[in-house]
Amino acid sequence: MNRKKKNALYALILLAVVGLIGGTFAYFTSEDTFANIFRTKPYKMEVTETFESPDDWTPGTTTNKTIVAKNTGDVDAAVRVSYTEKWVDSSNANLPLESGGKRAAIINFASDLNTKWTKDGNYYYYKTKLTKGQSTSSFIESVTFNKDIDITATTSCTEDTVAHTKTCTTSTTGYGGGTYTLTIKVETVQFDQYKAAWSTNVAIS
Repeated sequence: MNRKKKNALYALILLAVVGLIGGTFAYFTSEDTFANIFRTKPYKMEVTETFESPDDWTPGTTTNKTIVAKNTGDVDAAVRVSYTEKWVDSSNANLPLESGGKRAAIINFASDLNTKWTKDGNYYYYKTKLTKGQSTSSFIESVTFNKDIDITATTSCTEDTVAHTKTCTTSTTGYGGGTYTLTIKVETVQFDQYKAAWSTNVAIS
């Protein structure tokens, strides 16, 4: 091979190497990042109870009690309530809710209960969804200690033969000196999810 042909071959090899190097390191790149922010409406409920616990609850006495839920957020809400009752005597032993076929504590429901609330099982559902700023009515108005309930009284006496005195002490048992606890549970949920969340077909509109 003559010198001219050899020089031409070397030039082609060098060009190929340069092209290979350039192809390996010469490239373009681009990268973009997108931050997508999703803001939700605030869900906020406020429950207000009006009740003053009496220390001298006597048969025939009625104590006012109301409880109201208010939607203070921006998400429509559904509301339901339930309650449990419990009586204990002065020694903290359980007492029945009824005695002689009479309820010891009588719950006085609201006069508009059937208009504003729907009962299903152990729950009272407020019939109307709450939009921002709206409140439920109270399903309860007061509780009365049944005036016809039997209060058991026992009397014990001691004598002092020296002083010629007799001292008698009378005390009540059962509901007399007992404690009644009414526990109300208020539940709220996003309105468009209430059927699934509570497993109910109650109509709230």
